Amino acid sequence: MTLKTASAVLLACATLGAAAVELRDPTRPPATLLAAPAAPVAGDVLMLQSVLLGKGRTPAAVISGELVLLGGQVRGSRLVRITDKHAVLKGPLGETVLALLPSASAPIRKPAPPESTR
Repeated sequence: MTLKTASAVLLACATLGAAAVELRDPTRPPATLLAAPAAPVAGDVLMLQSVLLGKGRTPAAVISGELVLLGGQVRGSRLVRITDKHAVLKGPLGETVLALLPSASAPIRKPAPPESTR
């Protein structure tokens, strides 16, 4: 075997090992973000996330990630009323009113009157 042939064989073997190395995905989030567990959510807290009202459809609400039709049940309570801002559940301990935006307390401002274009 000549030096030239031996060099070619050695070079070919070296590149095979390099091809087997797993490349890092540049779109993948850092490992520190992937390893962090999500904060646990209290299992008994119900949260109104959306209301679905409309002509010709059964009123429904999304409560703690679960779609509940009017009259349906979620965690032992029945959905008895839905408005555009609230859902009312009736359970063994009485009625519970869930607000769609419980932390929204900003006053509603009237729009400015249109300016004259004369």
